[in-house]
Amino acid sequence: MSKIKALFRDYRDSDYESCEALVSDAWKFDSNFKPQELSEVAKCMYTKGSLIGSNFKRVVEINGKVVGFIFGLNEMSAKPKRGVLFGLSILQRILCIKGMAFKDKKKLFIAINTHEVNKSKIVDRRKSEITLFVVDPNYQGVGNGKKLLSEFITQCKKSGVKSIVVETNKLEASSFYAGVGFKHLGDFDSPLHEYATKGGQACMYEYTCE
Repeated sequence: MSKIKALFRDYRDSDYESCEALVSDAWKFDSNFKPQELSEVAKCMYTKGSLIGSNFKRVVEINGKVVGFIFGLNEMSAKPKRGVLFGLSILQRILCIKGMAFKDKKKLFIAINTHEVNKSKIVDRRKSEITLFVVDPNYQGVGNGKKLLSEFITQCKKSGVKSIVVETNKLEASSFYAGVGFKHLGDFDSPLHEYATKGGQACMYEYTCE
């Protein structure tokens, strides 16, 4: 690929649609979540939920197009708010989905809860964390992802954070994190991962800042 100048900047509200589209493409929401209304709710839950839970938000833009972003939680910075209200709004949206049997809605609620409970057994949810990190495949392998990650790590180090965790799937980005210094912290069972990555294993990785 020829050299293209990338602009790394703070996230803006106007970037949301592009970020959600990147998430949708990466995890194939339209294929893995049916009916379409559920797919739309899932995209919002994953993208906006991560955005609301973050206090570090950066994007990479090329030729006026957002091609990647990182949302992160720095435990030493001001804590994000509105998480509870957002969670309730998502539950209400799921309950109102037409064409989806109640038993399937119940199964999804259980999957969300099971994911959170099992994850909390490995890491404290108050720890610094990469909450969502996506780069368009067409712009991977040229340093865009490493640059975004480096910016978050640098900010965390400057504020005194001791370590950063990230949730991923062994069939997806685990090799990337291992390659940039993250260590495998543990695996956990997650029905949510099964929706997007059949046969995948949810796991946590940790980067030591000190």
